[in-house]
Amino acid sequence: MPARILDLTSIHLANENEIDNAIYAVLCAAFGEDKQEPQVRRGVRARLGRVPTAAEVVEAACTELRCRGRLSYEEQRRGAAAHILAAFLDLSPEDRADVSLAPPVTCCERG
Repeated sequence: MPARILDLTSIHLANENEIDNAIYAVLCAAFGEDKQEPQVRRGVRARLGRVPTAAEVVEAACTELRCRGRLSYEEQRRGAAAHILAAFLDLSPEDRADVSLAPPVTCCERG
């Protein structure tokens, strides 16, 4: 069976909780990040516009991890991130926004 190409360039994430959940899913599931995760998550979010596409979330995560010297196997990780975001996007918009996958960043962690 041939590999399926996922186009995440036209799918926009609508609100902060949905964006944060997408970032969290990509960082944890595709890139195996958990050390210093709140700082990395904030760094990824800072690289995104107000209404980013799913593809921009993957790009921002790769850029942030690359800048921190923590990106390895980029091509494979990008593929995994695309599949993880596709599964996330299969949820209804209400579920993507209402379900909180990411632990909240507390005032002490915001820096």
